[in-house]
Amino acid sequence: MKYQYLNEPIPQETRQELNDKILYLVDQDLAEQSGISREDIYNAYTGDGGLHGLKRSDFANYHEYAEAKKEIENGQFFTPPALCQFIMEALSPAMDETVADLTSGIANFCNFMPLEANFYGCELDIKSHKVAHYLYPAANLEHRDIRFYQPNMRFDYVVGNPPFNLKWETEGGEIISQMYYCLKAAKLLKPLGIMAIVVPASFLADEYLDGAKISELAKNFSFLGQVSIQKDAFKSLGVDSYATKISFWQKKLDAADKGEPYALNSANWFNLTDMNNAAELLEIVRKEVVAPARERMRSNSARVKLASMGGSDNAFEYEVRKLMFHIKSNPKLIDKYAKCQEYLYKFRHQEQPKDMKYEEWAKIRITEAKVLAYLRRVIKSQHKKPSQDVVRLVKQDGGLIYKGYSKKAQNSMSDGMKQLVPFYALASGQADDTGLEQYARLIRRKQRDYERETKPFTEMEQDAEIAQFLDDFTVYDNENEEWIHLNNTQKHDLNLVLQKRYHLLQWEQGGGKTLAGISTGRYRMERQGARNVWVVSTAISIKNNWDLVFKNYGMTNYRMIKCLADLDKVQDGEFVIITLNMLTKYRKQIKRHIKMRNQNVCLVFDESDEMTNPDSKRTKAVLDCFRRVRFKLEMTGTVTRNNISECAPQLELLYNNSYNMLSWAEDLYCCEKDDGEEYLNCSSNSYYGQPFPAYKAGYSLFAESHLPERITVFGVGKKTQDIYNADALNKLLSYSVITRTFAEITGKEIRRLHQTPVSFAPAEREVYQKAMEEFFSMRQRYFALTGNSRKDSMMALIQQITLLLRISAAPNTVEEYDSPNTPVKIRKVCDMVGEWKDETVVIGVRHKNVVEAYANEIRRRFPDRKLFVVTGSTTTLAGRRKLKNTLKESGNGILLCTQQCLPSSVNFEFVNKVIIPELHYNNARMSQFYMRFVRFTSTDWKDIYFVTYSGSIESNQMQMVLAKEKLNLFMKGQDVDLDEVYDRFGVDYDLMSLLMSREADEDGNFKISWGEQKIS
Repeated sequence: MKYQYLNEPIPQETRQELNDKILYLVDQDLAEQSGISREDIYNAYTGDGGLHGLKRSDFANYHEYAEAKKEIENGQFFTPPALCQFIMEALSPAMDETVADLTSGIANFCNFMPLEANFYGCELDIKSHKVAHYLYPAANLEHRDIRFYQPNMRFDYVVGNPPFNLKWETEGGEIISQMYYCLKAAKLLKPLGIMAIVVPASFLADEYLDGAKISELAKNFSFLGQVSIQKDAFKSLGVDSYATKISFWQKKLDAADKGEPYALNSANWFNLTDMNNAAELLEIVRKEVVAPARERMRSNSARVKLASMGGSDNAFEYEVRKLMFHIKSNPKLIDKYAKCQEYLYKFRHQEQPKDMKYEEWAKIRITEAKVLAYLRRVIKSQHKKPSQDVVRLVKQDGGLIYKGYSKKAQNSMSDGMKQLVPFYALASGQADDTGLEQYARLIRRKQRDYERETKPFTEMEQDAEIAQFLDDFTVYDNENEEWIHLNNTQKHDLNLVLQKRYHLLQWEQGGGKTLAGISTGRYRMERQGARNVWVVSTAISIKNNWDLVFKNYGMTNYRMIKCLADLDKVQDGEFVIITLNMLTKYRKQIKRHIKMRNQNVCLVFDESDEMTNPDSKRTKAVLDCFRRVRFKLEMTGTVTRNNISECAPQLELLYNNSYNMLSWAEDLYCCEKDDGEEYLNCSSNSYYGQPFPAYKAGYSLFAESHLPERITVFGVGKKTQDIYNADALNKLLSYSVITRTFAEITGKEIRRLHQTPVSFAPAEREVYQKAMEEFFSMRQRYFALTGNSRKDSMMALIQQITLLLRISAAPNTVEEYDSPNTPVKIRKVCDMVGEWKDETVVIGVRHKNVVEAYANEIRRRFPDRKLFVVTGSTTTLAGRRKLKNTLKESGNGILLCTQQCLPSSVNFEFVNKVIIPELHYNNARMSQFYMRFVRFTSTDWKDIYFVTYSGSIESNQMQMVLAKEKLNLFMKGQDVDLDEVYDRFGVDYDLMSLLMSREADEDGNFKISWGEQKIS
């Protein structure tokens, strides 16, 4: 220890004056003459931390106050000497080991170095740097921004107390200061070097919200442990209470080093309650945290030295020397060698101008990557073609442009010749093709393609050749021993579909989409030369439908992909069927396989609404493998489930962001907030007349064009759900989607939807009210808490809604239900079943505990009727297929199941009575269930009953279902109002008066209330 810490408190009001006097003495070198020792300065200088002079009352909110403080203080709170001593004694660096503090302040850590010359520091504040240099003249201290600190060596230890929660601009974007400190330390530490830094207690404390930061650090570090520091540790700097901690990390040896994960437990988490009496804790930390890491450094010293020799700096220098050698030894490049040397000189001696901000400097400064790119461009220039004084029209970046092959030719070009003429503008008629005769054939081909693909289906006529093919198309159903033909409506739609290369068939469930996929695939292979037809769908659809249908129809030219070996066996002329899970698993291999066939395959994507989530692995895999194939057919009963924006990935798959998918919305809409008030902001569309961009940019543009907000359980009572730029959306859908309802395809409407509202009994109302008003007393009984208070707080409202829905489905499934009576809803469902003594009845719920509640009552009420209970976890796919015959033979059996266990391709066309006492969040999901009983071959009326509790959250759920269905109907070409949707679903009561809402109480906490609500 060089200077003794006296621990004498300095009054807050005298700190600024004392700091100024010390700086004057240091600047003028008058300290010793004035009788002021270096130790006096060490104990007296406290920096700018806490001297901002601002008042909270002068700012509109705390955030503005905190930001203003940060701007003045710049995070400058010097580490208390006692804390520095604790860290340095815990690390105990040897005489020959180096230590760095990347935001060193007045270099308090250096005071405890065994050898001052082995300490390295970097400090941005010139005042602190002067004091530090005065106190430790032998130390290697630099006045520099940490972002520019390049000491050209690596260290055994990095210690420090980085500024807290400042937002720094870096080349990789904005990052908080303590995180940047850790990443910088990873670059400057030797392999197995140790980092010990003081950070806020909140840093990496939340595995849920800080998961990305933890994962980033885990790439370079192994976690050793942490020590929580007493909250008044920085009291001498004006901070009476602030939770901080010391975090210990060890840099990994190499990429193969797995290290220790970031996991806090009693073995690596300690508490420092008194820095002046920390000897016992110091010994524990030294023994339990640091000693194993130091031993690993010692035992792997040879490997550390070898790894250090292969560092990134050496790799860069080696690459530079290699490239410079090639330039110098090549006769064609020797004349550029001097310029390359000059560029390297600029790189090594560049400095940020004093009046330039770091953000600007980061954009223009020369980096290692820029140096290597420059030298490689020089080497490539040896093959440069000789210049010619000619100007030619060339294809470039999705368009045509004039190119000059010499400086003289480029100077002779007009401004108009330098502008790219995009193919989308030529194809759609937005640009004139005058002067582009050289590529007239290419332009005409693209124009024909655009006209064919964007021609509305309503304006198309039947093609005679395709009509003949569809008339001749038949398959033999071995199960029913009959020949199957397409009906007139199916043939009409498929005739239009086959005239295009890309199309989406939106036929309602039971309309014969499988048959449409087979006929389309045959036509593409037999008449248009496609090498294969790839059928992609969910596992239940592939295994329970497509595989069985191909076998039933006696089609042998198909292959299911179950492993990679099956992919190698694919022959031309085969249908290739694969589940979405397998496609995701073998994504790279399938993409390569299709590319080797020159993309000349036909995609049949059944249940294409499975790719509504653009961030899912399924969506990304389908797009990656099939977005460029020659033919595409998407099939689904409903393009959207919850939101119009969900169709964007499906349209992107069809048209690959080409000129067939242009944005014609003039205005864009997005929700913004100002002073807590939310409003809809309108702006012009910069992509007007251009293709939708790929991926997230395109999805955002689509949402802002047509529906900038989602419908939620409570939002439906607060915001309108108008469709914006409806004409532009209609134009896109008119040529991409053919929509048919079940009634249109079959020529008959045999569905009847019924609403059956029931009222709570007193005991049911009581438990429901308790879940609304005393949710937190019930919460732990039904939901496992994560232990993360922030995450649990975020989940509270969702969990309350889930509990309310559970009570609404079956009140007797919660312990708080205190009544021997059967709940009203279950009793009503059983009464309905009792009325249909001689009919097969299906009851579809969503949760297994609700299944059990209904099963117990049904067994009690109907001991003589067979009950079949089916859930996804208890019944296999094969078992569900066998159930069909067993249920039919029972005559009056009762099928009680979860809706999701029968979502597609398992059909029970003989069932006429369906009861749904537990709603889904959209009709698309529920129709996937109840349309299993409404099939092409059905003849009897099908009655579907929705049983809900009036005045419960199910009213909100039903209203949300209906509002979403209004949007879904628009996507199906039916622009209807909510009243008409009410009629279709049999809603003849005042649903709006039963809606519940989310409101804030007097403390600002959200709660659920119910009663009369209005939709604004």
